[in-house]
Amino acid sequence: MKDAESWVSLGIMRTRENLDNDQWYNYTLDSLNKPVDSTLVQGGWIRRPTDRFLSVGMFYQDYLSTNKNFKFSMNFLYGTNLPYNIPNSVKYRNALTIDPYIRVDFGFSALLLDGEKSKRRSRNPFREFNNIWASLEIFNVIDRPNTISYLLIKDFSNTIFSIPNRLTPRLINFKIVARW
Repeated sequence: MKDAESWVSLGIMRTRENLDNDQWYNYTLDSLNKPVDSTLVQGGWIRRPTDRFLSVGMFYQDYLSTNKNFKFSMNFLYGTNLPYNIPNSVKYRNALTIDPYIRVDFGFSALLLDGEKSKRRSRNPFREFNNIWASLEIFNVIDRPNTISYLLIKDFSNTIFSIPNRLTPRLINFKIVARW
């Protein structure tokens, strides 16, 4: 319909790098945890922190066919997984992976006031407004706990634990937009 937006976006990107001197030793241990053999491992090509191979976005907006004062919108986003690095560690670069990002949002809007200002009475409190919209938006409809990063915590024995830092869960937003 006229004045209704819809679009689809597609992004494809591969970002990798081959670092100099990115090598380490893997040790074979005996029953007493003493090294008995070692193997030199070369890092090779590794994923950069921005290596999200595929991103897809879709936005759809439409009006009710019987009443153009009501409109609906849907936003969909998908992005493949991302690598996450443990700082200061060549061996454990890209040791963690952030799960794919998936999100769906819905929006419902209603036009409460529209028309010419001159047709309104002088005592009307809304006489100076061009239009007023009321909107109800539901963000992250599927309530997916999308991870954006990890908090790395080290304990007394130098073991590193990763705690996901997640984006907001489902959220409902109501707003009124007035233009004058």
